[in-house]
Amino acid sequence: MTRNTLSATMAAALTFVALSAAPALANPAANKCVAALSPEGKLMHQTVAPHVQADSDIEKLMRKHLRGLVMGGKLKLKTAEANGMAVGRCLTLLKG
Repeated sequence: MTRNTLSATMAAALTFVALSAAPALANPAANKCVAALSPEGKLMHQTVAPHVQADSDIEKLMRKHLRGLVMGGKLKLKTAEANGMAVGRCLTLLKG
């Protein structure tokens, strides 16, 4: 890859990351909620949050995106269940 192509690709990637994080950064209530989560809860939130839209069904999103963490051994089922309600409340705040 040429230097210009690499620079353009990196700039595009950084812009995407910044824009995808903007809604969470602009929501102090959601940030405060996430800060109170356990480390596992924060992992769950990080996994699902990028997929939350105004009309999202949070429970379905959580099942869809957290199943892989549980099946892959990165998150225990009991831990996911124990943190689910708190994470769901935080994710709901992202809906706006």
